[in-house]
Amino acid sequence: MKFDRATIIFLFWAASLLLAVLYASSSKLKPFDPNNQLHQAALQTRFDKLFLTQLQTVEANLVNTVFHFRTDNCFCQTVAQGHIDSVEKLAERQTFRNIQINLSANPELKRSIPSVPAVAVVDEEGRLSYLGPYSSGMFCTQGNGLVEPFIKKMQAQNLGATVISQSQGCYCALST
Repeated sequence: MKFDRATIIFLFWAASLLLAVLYASSSKLKPFDPNNQLHQAALQTRFDKLFLTQLQTVEANLVNTVFHFRTDNCFCQTVAQGHIDSVEKLAERQTFRNIQINLSANPELKRSIPSVPAVAVVDEEGRLSYLGPYSSGMFCTQGNGLVEPFIKKMQAQNLGATVISQSQGCYCALST
């Protein structure tokens, strides 16, 4: 099989471009909890109650609420916005309220959330059901969604909160 020079150059260019894209995308994957602060905190038996107390400084009635955490100037927030919008619509269909919390203006809660975009779900009994990222993976899209089953109430009710801290994706770390 003979290749002319143009074909060889094109194949080399295409392979180089593919490698560059793969390298760039893999270098953008960041851990959600880079310092394991959420992971360590969630191991404490009173974590759920303490976190709910922090949420009550923003919203007194926690029942059936999805809290959406963000900060200013986070590119990953922009990347995930389509997924965030779909989560908000799902929450409304499931009779949840959506509360937006800008962590830039809430230093107390900012200490508990390692990265954004992040989300917390409080169930119909006022218990923390889920805390963590919306999804995992490079683009944090619906196909990689982690939170939707908790809004659809498909998870077992009496097992306590699911706290996802060991995920990789497009996240903006809040700790230094």
